Amino acid sequence: MPFAQSDTPEITEVGDRLLGASWEQWLTAGIVVVVAFVVGRLLRSGIQRVLAKDGTASFGARLLGRIVMYGVVVFGLVYSLGSLDVPLGPLFGVLGVAGLALALAFQDILGNFLAGVVLMLRRPFDVGDQIHTAGYDGSVEDVNLRATRIRQYDGTIVFIPNSTVLDNPIVNNTARGARRTTFDIGVSYDADLDHARQVILETLGRIDGVRDDPAPQAYVHEMGDSSINFAVRYWHAPRIADTWEVRDEVARALKRRFDDAGIEIPFPQRVLHLSTADATLTVNRPSDGGSGR
Repeated sequence: MPFAQSDTPEITEVGDRLLGASWEQWLTAGIVVVVAFVVGRLLRSGIQRVLAKDGTASFGARLLGRIVMYGVVVFGLVYSLGSLDVPLGPLFGVLGVAGLALALAFQDILGNFLAGVVLMLRRPFDVGDQIHTAGYDGSVEDVNLRATRIRQYDGTIVFIPNSTVLDNPIVNNTARGARRTTFDIGVSYDADLDHARQVILETLGRIDGVRDDPAPQAYVHEMGDSSINFAVRYWHAPRIADTWEVRDEVARALKRRFDDAGIEIPFPQRVLHLSTADATLTVNRPSDGGSGR
């Protein structure tokens, strides 16, 4: 039975061909679609394995695998329509018009898809990298055709549209395999600065998490109100957990070594001048309300 009259002859022709196909043709078309789907999934898995790094597929491999799978499935659908004697020319014409309308309606989704492809080609980060972008910090867990999934350091999951990621600066904290931290520590104005610097560098050299190359550094960078301040710079493993753990080790080790070496870490002080008719009294007091010395 032919389709009812339609304002679009191409749709009527396609409908008539579909209704007029035999069961053998429908069976062949169904088998083609199933095979295309299975082959597409196998190709996706194979691409991910081939492009895997250290046992974990990068997001580029995942995205490329998905694109190949969808391409194979679309090819299977087109071939199955051919087996049903559906005229592909008129059908593509109708699909082209419909595709244009869908592209206008879903331009944000299309933009995110293209941004995902660009991210795959440029590869500013991989799955497992810790990054900062668009105001978010965390570990990259996946990049699909729409969004980048990041697990933040507090355990929450955030999905950032690929176009937003591409349009914002991306800071990759783990790409180089090392990260530098600057730790400030002050000594009193009476301290021997050369000796204090030697103690700092010797202490850093004994901490397992501090890397020898590049070597740790300690520079006097400020004459403060109550102390002469050193900028202590050292390299360590790049992940955020390593940053906190090594920083804790450095702070506690320097405090112990300064105590043993008799190097004072001064607290902030204020000098008060109390004037009377007969004399002036000068009192040193800590600014935080603690006891004076």
